[in-house]
Formats: sequence, C-alpha cells, structure tokens
Amino acid sequence: MSDGKLQGTCSVCLRVIQLRGQSPIRHGFRAIGVQHGAHTGYHTGPCGGASYPHLGISTEGTAWALAGARRELAKTEGMLADLAGHPDLIWYPRLSGSYNKVRGGLPDMARPVTLRPGADIPYSSDGRPTYAGELKRRVAIAESQKRELERMIDAYEKVLATWSPEKYPVTGAATKIETTHLAIERRHPRYEKPWMGVTCRFTRPGHASDKLAKTTDMARVTCKAYRKAIGLPAS
Repeated sequence: MSDGKLQGTCSVCLRVIQLRGQSPIRHGFRAIGVQHGAHTGYHTGPCGGASYPHLGISTEGTAWALAGARRELAKTEGMLADLAGHPDLIWYPRLSGSYNKVRGGLPDMARPVTLRPGADIPYSSDGRPTYAGELKRRVAIAESQKRELERMIDAYEKVLATWSPEKYPVTGAATKIETTHLAIERRHPRYEKPWMGVTCRFTRPGHASDKLAKTTDMARVTCKAYRKAIGLPAS
C-alpha cells in the first residue's frame, strides 16, 4: 500500500529514498547505530544525491560521485605514501573539559605536539602517544578509507556501465504505520494519582503519556521495542 508518496534510487548513495519532484529528499549518506525508540546513533551526510535527479532519470549524480571518490582515493594513496616515509607527525592533546561535548574530546589546536621517530618521551602530562602508535593509527585509518573508496568506485562504475532507466523504477512509498504501544497503569511516589503510560518506556503523566497511541489489546501493538522484547517480529 502507498500513501501517495513516491520513492526512487538516489544516484549517489544508491539507496531507495522518498522523492521530492525528480530528486530524493534531503537524507544522510548512512544511518549508523540508529534504532527505533532510542536516541542512539547518527546520520552521516547530508548525501549529495539530493541535488541530482534519481537514477530512474539520470546518472548525473553517480558520475559526480565517482569523480569525487577518485579524487579522494588519490589523496588517500598520497597520504599512505607520505606515511610510509615516516615523517614527523603533528598531534594535538585533548582540550580540557571537551570530553563532555564530543566523544573522544576536542583537539587543543593551541598546543601542537611534534612526534618524531625515535624521540618518544616516556612520561608526558599531555597524554601524547608514541610515534609508532600514532603512525600505526593513521595508517589504519587511511587504509580503511582506501578500501571504502575502492568499494564505492567499483559500485559507481558498475551502475554507469549497466545503467538503464528501467532498472531503477519509481515506486510508491509504503504507508507509514503508526506506532501503537501497549498501555499499562503507572504509579510513582512523586505523583498522587496513577496514570496510563506505556510498557516500553517510562513517561510522566500528562502530555508525555497522552500523546502516545496506546492500547490494551496486545494484538494491535505495533511498537517494535515491545514486540522484540516478547519475541515477536517487528511488524
């Protein structure tokens, strides 16, 4: 079933995305660790494919993405070649208090540290790594980026070599199913009266609980978190 919305294949991330006109709507390149009903994960992006027609019309976005991936691959290979020569490395200690804002902390750009081969300081108050450890870390990151870029280039080249509009049809987007939770009576010492909350998470009385669609009929529950908890399929 469809609710009147259309979806097509993004010419950059090659995923099926809802359309606005001839182009995909703004979307992230990837969804990493995003889970229903939980504030986890993040989206990378936005994907550049939102600026180009979907693949059912044109490969313009794919050609653009391929050219960009090839440029990035050349830069990454150059970086690996430079690292193979064991150059001096500039490293920055973490900014005090920044661990609460960003995972891993923010670099303190005002205090650059130069790491040189064979010149490690055994004990340092700024937490600097050894030269070998930092070099290994940077090589591993660059090699991972190189593999990902090569995978992307291969995928883009295959799309361009075999493209036809019939391979990427526009389809109707599936109708969105409203999440219905299992209702449960909640009580808490802070509140005088009980209220109807939901099983999958705690919500305070008032709007936080009232705004959620809920039922006491387990057969009508569509909440993925609850269905998973009792061993049922998500939908």
